[in-house]
Amino acid sequence: MRKTWMMLRLIAHLLYGFVVALVFWPVLSQALKEAIEKRWARQLLGILNVQVKVVYESPESNYAVHKPCLLYSTHVSWLDIFAFNSVHPVTFIAKSEISKWPIGGLLAKRSGTLFIERGKRHAVRDVIHAAVKVLGTGRCVAVFPEGTTGAGDTPLHFHSNFVQPAIQAQVPLLPVSLQYFTPDGKFSSQPAFIGEQTLLENIQVLLNSKTGFVVQLYIHAPINTDGRTRHELSDEAHLRIRELCRQTSGAV
Repeated sequence: MRKTWMMLRLIAHLLYGFVVALVFWPVLSQALKEAIEKRWARQLLGILNVQVKVVYESPESNYAVHKPCLLYSTHVSWLDIFAFNSVHPVTFIAKSEISKWPIGGLLAKRSGTLFIERGKRHAVRDVIHAAVKVLGTGRCVAVFPEGTTGAGDTPLHFHSNFVQPAIQAQVPLLPVSLQYFTPDGKFSSQPAFIGEQTLLENIQVLLNSKTGFVVQLYIHAPINTDGRTRHELSDEAHLRIRELCRQTSGAV
């Protein structure tokens, strides 16, 4: 009964978001859009019994206050985007396949997501250019440099070209260690959306959990991009994240 009720609430919430994005989004102010994005993300996570914990390594790590910046985060689940938006809405760089999702695609487009068209010759260059323009407006941009999802115990390889928007826009780079835990503080890879698992199967994992999960955004101190190459910056971000993940997940 509990699972059925959660699923009904989830469907209703998605439909509500779809209607707002389709009908009202074009006439809303930017401030109102951000308020709706933040509230909608918090409600979605609440329905799925996922709490958000934010840890700022330094005062300057608070991207809601110190902006614009480029958030450079590990990627575990489709929920990651909403975890960030529940704190403060940002513009995401994402694979173009998301734009084709029945409801999620429209929501992503309306929120200004920058899509990478795979197979397109200048896809990365185009999305970097678009990201620089967004950063120029004072809005933060977030990217998952692994290009795929992982368990969260240790970062996968980072594609350093996604640091380029921060260099060109001359804004700080904020590494983010994103991980999931049980409410009692134990690292968990259960919410990870990886392998051949379907979206519906992943949602079932969330619904089956009696205690729910906590997604932690550990936002490291910003890295100054002046005079640094993208490889240097990406490697430093990877090192910071890897060390934190080792401490929190017990990975070796």
